[in-house]
Amino acid sequence: MGLGYKPDFQLIANGTDITESIRKNLISLSYTDNSGKQSDRLSFAISAPNNMKTPPKGAVIKLGLGFNGELVDKGQFVVDEISPSGPPRKIQFTASAAPMNNAKQSGVLQSQKTRSWDDVSLGDVVKTVANDHGLIAKVSSDLANINIEHLDQVNESDMNLLSRLAQNYSAVSKPANGYWLFLKDGEGKSASGKELKSITLKPENVSNWQGQFGSRTQAKRVIAEYNDVATGETKEVSVGTGLPEFRIVYKYPNYAEATAAVQARSKSVTSGSDTMDITMPATPDLIQLIAEGHFILEDFGDIEDGKWRTTSVEWSLNDAGMSIRLSGDHGVK
Repeated sequence: MGLGYKPDFQLIANGTDITESIRKNLISLSYTDNSGKQSDRLSFAISAPNNMKTPPKGAVIKLGLGFNGELVDKGQFVVDEISPSGPPRKIQFTASAAPMNNAKQSGVLQSQKTRSWDDVSLGDVVKTVANDHGLIAKVSSDLANINIEHLDQVNESDMNLLSRLAQNYSAVSKPANGYWLFLKDGEGKSASGKELKSITLKPENVSNWQGQFGSRTQAKRVIAEYNDVATGETKEVSVGTGLPEFRIVYKYPNYAEATAAVQARSKSVTSGSDTMDITMPATPDLIQLIAEGHFILEDFGDIEDGKWRTTSVEWSLNDAGMSIRLSGDHGVK
């Protein structure tokens, strides 16, 4: 590439290093780190001779990505789709992030359970669920100590339970690579409170950019219904006054959950639908970028400039080298 650094990768399938056999036949490789509950993704395409041994469906693949042999661990992925074609023979592999160290156990995340908690911290709920699946809970410090008076899980999967709580408390719930992450949405911080890496970009740094700016939903009042356990009646709780109103369809099991939900949703309904995509050459100083950080645009234009929350980071490797695409929005205000 003439820039003093060479893109590099490593693939380990079910404990066996397959890097060199893949490298010799590689057409393209891409890795996407997504924010929120959407799984991170790995895909790669190869020109495959008939006698070439390839990873089977269900294989656990560990990815390392970087430059000049200095690789960053990007996690483990389970191959969920294999698409051969030809002639000549080519194979496309697609894999989703493995939430657990033993990826074969991941199906239990969707098993339905019935249980309840009283006077418990949000951090302890996440820890209990994570422990049930052999994961380590990583919870933002300002979320961990939130007190929940009562919480019901009725014929509901652990994945759905924590996704519901994440929505209530403006958080991101995501099992990945041995951890269950429960982070403050759009804050740009890790579970330990450390600022995630962010970058400032100017037009000369990028290959191209594309934005889309939608209208905002000017909801002035957010309403949620909940079940009053003492009376058995359905009651309402709201934030804000005036019209228009935004009514949450879901009925919450108690006042505490409903209150948390309307407070979180009152921010998100006014966040708008502005998005931005940036594509640029990948360099070693960018390798630590992950979703939920931020990028700042300068000198692009009056509507493009400013701070954007990173919703996904996609790395693409092919014969032309390695590129990176940042997708962002303005997040929750």
